[in-house]
Amino acid sequence: MERTYLRVAPRSWLLGLLVLGLILPLSWGNTLQAAEADHKDHPATGRKIPSPGPDDVAKFIKIDLEAKKVTIPLTATYNDANHGMNFNGHFKGRAVYTVPKGWTITIHFKNMSPVPHSAIVVEQVMARRLQVGEAYFEGASTKDPLKGIVKEEKFTFVVDEAGKFAIACGFPAHSASGHWIALDVSKDAETASLKLPIQP
Repeated sequence: MERTYLRVAPRSWLLGLLVLGLILPLSWGNTLQAAEADHKDHPATGRKIPSPGPDDVAKFIKIDLEAKKVTIPLTATYNDANHGMNFNGHFKGRAVYTVPKGWTITIHFKNMSPVPHSAIVVEQVMARRLQVGEAYFEGASTKDPLKGIVKEEKFTFVVDEAGKFAIACGFPAHSASGHWIALDVSKDAETASLKLPIQP
């Protein structure tokens, strides 16, 4: 029995690739622009307060060395930095939490904006994607991070693997727009710590 195959002319095939090459970057750019536009006018972006610096570290980390536990108060849209897409005033990994492997982390999440935000722990490479995927550690996210919340929530998880991670907003395109901070899980650290950048 003779089989019939669909043949695509080389020019049509090349044209298709060209169109995809033009459309995909435009789609990515439009999505990120839309995410930023959603935040430019909401009330929380009017919070003209400085982002915390090294002198403020104690306000954003609570350590129980004996119990090997750390508590992180995490505020989405703390101020107007990065159009409000920030955690505790920081974004794009500029705040760095370091936690020893095997410790327990509790995150007290609060969203200051009427725009939905969430928190989820993922590998750092995932933080730059439009959708960050599933939580890397069991229980390491707010409920339904894709939808986001406009309230407060608490979640607790164990970091049982060392590596470079991110505490990211799971709402589509937010993390890709910079809404994430760094979480380093270390096999060598003896206690948890937080490094905040010096503000200009």
